[in-house]
Amino acid sequence: MSILLQPYMILLILSACISAVLTGMVFKYRQTLGTRSFAALMSAVALWALVAAFEVGSRDPLTKAFSYHFKYLFIVAVPVAWFTFGLYYSNRLQQLKLKYLLMLLILPLVTLILVATNPAHNLMFTTVELIETERYFLYFRNFGAWFWVHAGYCYVLLLLGFVFLAKSLIESPRPYRSQVVLLLIGGLTPWVLNMIFVFNLSPLPYLDLTPFAFTISGVSFMLGVVRYRLLDIVPVARDVIIMNMNDGILVVDTEERILDLNPAAARLVGRDMNALIGADARDAIAWWAQVAPTELENNDHSQRAIDLDLDGIQHSFRIARSTVYGRHKPMGQLIVLHDITKAKMAENAVRNSEARFRSLTENAPFVIFALDTEGMITYTNPSCLQILGFAREELIGKPFHNFAIENQARPHLETFERLIQGKEVLAEINMYFLHKNGSKRLFSTCAAVNTDMEGRINGIICMAKDITEERKLQLQLFQSQKMEAIGTLAGGIAHDFNNLLMGMQANISLMRLEKGTAPAMLEKLTRIENQIQNGASLTRQLLGYARKGKYVVDAINLRRLIDDTLNVVQRTNKNIVTQRRLDPQPTFVEADRGQLELVLLNLFVNAVDAMPRGGELVVSTRIAEGEELAAHWPAIKSRPYVELKVTDTGVGMDQHTMDRIFEPFFTTKEMGQGTGLGLASVYGVVQNHDGFIRVDSQLGKGTAFTLVFPLSDKQIEEPAAAAAAV
Repeated sequence: MSILLQPYMILLILSACISAVLTGMVFKYRQTLGTRSFAALMSAVALWALVAAFEVGSRDPLTKAFSYHFKYLFIVAVPVAWFTFGLYYSNRLQQLKLKYLLMLLILPLVTLILVATNPAHNLMFTTVELIETERYFLYFRNFGAWFWVHAGYCYVLLLLGFVFLAKSLIESPRPYRSQVVLLLIGGLTPWVLNMIFVFNLSPLPYLDLTPFAFTISGVSFMLGVVRYRLLDIVPVARDVIIMNMNDGILVVDTEERILDLNPAAARLVGRDMNALIGADARDAIAWWAQVAPTELENNDHSQRAIDLDLDGIQHSFRIARSTVYGRHKPMGQLIVLHDITKAKMAENAVRNSEARFRSLTENAPFVIFALDTEGMITYTNPSCLQILGFAREELIGKPFHNFAIENQARPHLETFERLIQGKEVLAEINMYFLHKNGSKRLFSTCAAVNTDMEGRINGIICMAKDITEERKLQLQLFQSQKMEAIGTLAGGIAHDFNNLLMGMQANISLMRLEKGTAPAMLEKLTRIENQIQNGASLTRQLLGYARKGKYVVDAINLRRLIDDTLNVVQRTNKNIVTQRRLDPQPTFVEADRGQLELVLLNLFVNAVDAMPRGGELVVSTRIAEGEELAAHWPAIKSRPYVELKVTDTGVGMDQHTMDRIFEPFFTTKEMGQGTGLGLASVYGVVQNHDGFIRVDSQLGKGTAFTLVFPLSDKQIEEPAAAAAAV
């Protein structure tokens, strides 16, 4: 019979082939824990068996001796690879450092050296005999002292690796225990068969079956680590990531029995993990009805969200479900429960924040709009409709400068460019916007750049407050302050000027008392006195404007005073049509009659002068409350007032004229036709009587003076004939 057909030779060759195949199979899983050490183990076994087969099959004694010594190169590697595999596969180790691996290899390296130099010391083998049987021609060696040291070291490594694997397998959940027997047999076989060979316990003491035993171990492990035919080769201790995931993972079969779960899922159930495996999910899990697959979720990768009450605390979970297949048939479902409670809370917080922001912007009493990098309007709040008259649809998608005043668009564009280019991050400007009705409105605008998560500018946010009326009130306040300053100056000048006139009048009176004064001289003194009286009249007007004149205050029926004064104007100006729209009730004000007559005459005369070709003069009065008039005069008190309005259809005034109309000595009349003190004295008298005055006018459309005086609660009956005395 050929040596190759001998049973022992066949076993060695078969061991070499199977181990080589296992090495190739496990190589594609080289990233999984333990697979590299398993591949090293199977490679060493394959080479051990191959060299042993070469030793058995050779007839040359020298070749046999060389092969016997050479196979120790792989024999010493097998225990180290086995021990390392046990560490990795039982999850005792994530990465073996090089220095520890070298420490494990120190004793095997010493063994290799002693094998090669054995004739010099006989520490490995004391005697060597050549044994010939009817089938084999082999060397038989008696072992020396170091051999037993080496054997003890190898047995310790084999035992530790076996203990690690056995402990992990025993602690595995119940479905994995069906694999325990197979894997334990694979771990024990090499150890047992090698001890039988070393201690001559076999009827065939010359045949070493250890390589074949390690081959059996490799096959056992390859079969044992394939769980339910669902997963590829993985560590027996199961994947570290799955076991340490915060997400709960459940594997159920088609009958809804629990095949596997991780600790996170067991914590959600509130029971021990080992007690749950194999149990009916409908009975073992209180909330299973909420996560159980429905008919609509039989498809792969379905997801939905549920809320679970765990220990009195509400939790939200996203349920991901996928079907597990084996041999192209559905074998169950993989269910992943991801706790989204914090994410949902954050989402609700963001939603509430957005709602608050929307509430602020949608209800803000000013205009808020957003621009993109091209200056196009991308958002406006509803206030834009009330303030500017434009709906959102009319603004969004259009350049913002289309709604600015033409001569002011350029500065606004320059500000926009500086913001977009990052030269400024905040700009505060006053800008005019066109109202939909064509009027212009002044806005105090604050513009800031808007950035994304990476800090890149993607637009501008603007807030614009309408300050048109506020600016008007500011101008009124400024005008009032200016007039008060001018009045103070005018009062001082009037007093000094009046003192000069009095000195001149006194000297003229003394000159008249002198005897022998020529008639021609007296006539000249008379003309000087007339001029002094004219100067005194101007002084009285200045003092009236300065609110320092002498007043006799009494309750005056304003309606009757208007009728009397207006009658005088009508008699002297037949081409003027007058209209009275006076309150039918008597309206009394506390004032100096002479000063109030001066006010009315000045207003009526100015109205007549503004209508040289004739026109219409309208005088109206009404009772109004202070709150109603506060829009024009913020300082007005909360009490009843009499509003007097004098309107003409004359030439009107421009804005520049209206700004200066109450200044002393300002006049639009030609030289010699006016002193410029008429309206100045009107302003002073009104102010001195705690009243207010306002003028509205447009060129070519006439002028309206509005005066208000505090309504008096005193009423004095005047004789009916008093009107004729005007």
